[in-house]
Amino acid sequence: MSATTMTTMTRTMSISATSVRRARTTTRRTCGAKTRAMVDAAADDATAETTAAPTVAVDLGVLSDERFSCLRAALDAAELTSAIAGATAENALTVFAPTNAAFARASAERGLAFEELASRENLGDILKHHVVSGAVKSTDLPAEGRVKTLGGRELNVKVASGSASVDGVAVSEADIQVGSGVVVHVVDEVVFPAFSINAKIQTPQEILAFEGWAPEVVNGRVAMIGFVLAVLGEISTGESFASQVGNNFGEVVHTSFVWSLASLFPAFSSNEGYEANPFKMAGSKEWEFVFRGCPPWLAVKDRLSPEVEQLNGRAAMVGLTSMFLLEALLGHALFSFA
Repeated sequence: MSATTMTTMTRTMSISATSVRRARTTTRRTCGAKTRAMVDAAADDATAETTAAPTVAVDLGVLSDERFSCLRAALDAAELTSAIAGATAENALTVFAPTNAAFARASAERGLAFEELASRENLGDILKHHVVSGAVKSTDLPAEGRVKTLGGRELNVKVASGSASVDGVAVSEADIQVGSGVVVHVVDEVVFPAFSINAKIQTPQEILAFEGWAPEVVNGRVAMIGFVLAVLGEISTGESFASQVGNNFGEVVHTSFVWSLASLFPAFSSNEGYEANPFKMAGSKEWEFVFRGCPPWLAVKDRLSPEVEQLNGRAAMVGLTSMFLLEALLGHALFSFA
């Protein structure tokens, strides 16, 4: 083994140990006791392995700030700190760096403590989803397109009016140079790959609130089914809408309940990344990941949009109400041909 190779290995090991020791200090207050214990153990192991090696200072630039202590702890837990610290001009990296506030938001929205996130088996994949090979400045980002991450998946990038976003997450600070090998873009949220984490938690109050998405969507879907069945029932039996409901009240309630439950149940699910809100579903990473390039979906997605469903639902609700009132005034079914 050459002296140069030995020096490189020593430097890499020293970088890892030094970074972990720094994370030990900066995560004490911010990222929790369990993570501190995990980082401490890693630091002890790294120190034991490199006792005889000279210590090399690691300059992570802006990532050494206190506001990135959770990110550093996560990088250490996934054993990725040395990869970031060791980037050079020839092997540059671009990091979309979430702040401590972004991790706190993710914990609240996903119902996971930071310690739980930092101990996930796919933590490395989640972090690599924030890193792109090469020095990619904001001026290099496409107005709308994709960039491939070290995790193998792609980030959707949009740049408009001087502001950039990745997978819908805003870039709050851009083009921060760290040494000669790392470009940092600060992001307001943790950017999770599709199906890598449980869905955002929504309380029943949020889902069923009058101003929320669920009441009108569910009522519209039930009204569309009800209107079609009412018209078919009048044509086949000659009974008015009110008579059909009275004669089949149990079935009407049962059908309405089942359809409402089918619409609402996914919203309370914690399946990996599922989005139940139809107005956000088509823009979610999970939906796009599944249906990307699917010919049937591409053929109908513009015609069967959530807005179209909303319009049809409103029309069905108005139609059922109008049918009931007109038939009450006329005394017979509108669509009876007997």
